[in-house]
Parts: sequence; structure tokens; C-alpha cells
Amino acid sequence: MAARTEYVRAAKDAGDKEAAAKIGKLRKPSQAAWVLNLLARREPAELQRLGNLGAALRDAHGRFDGDSIRDLSKQRHQVIRALVAQVRAMALGEGQKLSDTVLRDIEAVFTKALADPAVTEVLKAGTLAATTDLTEQEGWPETPEPVVDEVAQRREQRAERRRQELGRARAEAQHTSEVRDRAQNALAQAEQKAERAARAVAELEAELERARSTEKETGSEVREARTVFRTAEKAAERARRALESLENS
Repeated sequence: MAARTEYVRAAKDAGDKEAAAKIGKLRKPSQAAWVLNLLARREPAELQRLGNLGAALRDAHGRFDGDSIRDLSKQRHQVIRALVAQVRAMALGEGQKLSDTVLRDIEAVFTKALADPAVTEVLKAGTLAATTDLTEQEGWPETPEPVVDEVAQRREQRAERRRQELGRARAEAQHTSEVRDRAQNALAQAEQKAERAARAVAELEAELERARSTEKETGSEVREARTVFRTAEKAAERARRALESLENS
């Protein structure tokens, strides 16, 4: 507003009363209009992108192309969110924090621009005083139907498809990684069980070997005892016969 006053004074000093009057009638823009004008001046390509997307959506609806409408609708939400975030950051860079109400107002403007190419042209002019002006078409500049940059539009559509494919690939990679981790954990547990079973088998085999060794030792003792027993038995028989012989004589 201070700058407007200076321009009015400068026009008067130059003797141009008509210019001074026109400058003096310029309204102070609302906060939403101000940041939208900043966007138009600093990032005109973003508004062109919005216009291209709106043209593509209208074309898809005109052709009743359900697949294109679904894909472009996803892009619409992404583009609007990105633009709202961009103007919020742009305002903060100028020391202004936009309220939720102002941000909703700006989001509604972007939605209107997608539906109506004339709104996009007004935004691109960068001279908006209030977002309500977008409903008062009498004051709009006469502009031709915007020329859609078909090359840029196709490039944007390819880029969006690429982003979607990349997102699906990342999700698949994450899922595969999780499956691999679960399989690795299962393998580790199975290996631990196999190791414990192998140790148990080794211990049982060692116990069996000890039992077999004990069996051999015991068998040898049994054979020796039998030999001693037979010898003693024969000696007892001889002694018995000798006693009988002595008694009979």
C-alpha cells in the first residue's frame, strides 16, 4: 500500500492525473490473492501445468474415458496438494503464515482453475485482488482459449505413470524384502533345531557305544566265571568219588 501511494505521487508529479487515479483505485489484495499473484510471477510453469491438467481432465470427461479420468483425478489431488504446499512455503519465505481458512480458499481456487480455463488465465495474469473476483467475470481480461502444451502434457502424464510404477515397484520390493526376512528367520530356526537334533543323535550314539563296550566286558566276565565254575565242578566230582572210594574200602 505504501508503494501504491508512492506511484500515485509519482504520477501526479509527472502530470498524469489519469494514471494517478487508476493507480489509486487499485485495491489491496487479500492474503490469498497476494500469494497467488506471487505464484504467478515466480512459478508460471506451475499454473501452466495446472491448466494442462485441467484441459486433459475436460477432454477425458468429454470422451467418457474412465481409465484416463481415474488416472488424471489422482494427478489432480497430487497437483493441488503440491501447489498448496508451495504457496504456503512461498508465503513463509515472505514472513507471512497462511491460516487454514486462507489455504482452503486457495485450494478452492485451484479446483476452479481445473474446471474453468478462464480462471487459470486470470491466475496467470498475476493481478488478482481477491479470490471472490474469480466469480465476477465482468472484470476479467478478454483472453483466447489457452493453448494446451500437448508435449508437456504427455510428458507430465508419462512422468506420473513413471512415479506410479516406481511406487508399485518400491512396495513390491518392500514386500519381497519382508518375505525374505521371514524366510531367513525360519531358516535360522530350522538350522538351530537340526543342530540340536544332531547333538542329541551324537550323544545317543556315544551312549550306545558305551553300552556295547559294557556288553563286551560283561560277556568276557561271564565266560571266565563259567570256566571257573566248570573247573570247580569237576574238582568237586573227583573229590566226591575219592571219598566214596575210601568209604567203601
